[in-house]
Amino acid sequence: MQMETEITVLVKSDYETLQKELKEKGFQIDEEYTLNDVYMLDERIDISNMSYLEILKNCILVINIIGFDMELLYKYKKYDTNGDILEQGKVKCPITDVDKAVRFMETIHYKRMFDINDDCIVYTNGKNKLAVQLVNDKYIFIEMESDENNDESVDEMKKEILSDNLSFDESNIFVKKAELMFNEVLEKLIYFERRLMNKICIVRHGETDWNKEGRCQGKTMILEKNIK
Repeated sequence: MQMETEITVLVKSDYETLQKELKEKGFQIDEEYTLNDVYMLDERIDISNMSYLEILKNCILVINIIGFDMELLYKYKKYDTNGDILEQGKVKCPITDVDKAVRFMETIHYKRMFDINDDCIVYTNGKNKLAVQLVNDKYIFIEMESDENNDESVDEMKKEILSDNLSFDESNIFVKKAELMFNEVLEKLIYFERRLMNKICIVRHGETDWNKEGRCQGKTMILEKNIK
């Protein structure tokens, strides 16, 4: 398993403002690509009593880096009691067709949970690389990670990204994109369940004269005046 160090922060400004800040700090665009992730979970797993972190830890991703690579990916993450990442790694398996890979996973009882679509713009200042991710046309994240040429600790990476004074939420350096998407899926499910929920009211009919007499009465109305 390939181990890695990674931090992810949520940007508070729009992309135009962030782009201006990055350029002022000496960052330039290094590369751009689009990334589509399909999160799939074994449908035989009972998630009713699992936390979102436990659920996500069991997911397999079908990834399409459009124009570059396609792969199956498993992400290993170890968390502390606050949900911060202590250790993480990943295992990759190359594929040649995303749709076939999804169908294969469905065949072995994995279900599609949600998709994450990233427009990624990688910026560099010659020393550090920051991946700006525009996610599902709604969120903006900055991701910074170590590689074989950059074996920095989380504290070192945090210090560097904070020194750039960019407009992001400094209270959480382990923002989980999948958690946000997963919560959105749950909210939609709850909304539709409430919309589809019907109330059934069972009301007993009032007492009739025939009830009092202990006589059998069907659905046809029988008027007393017609009875001789």
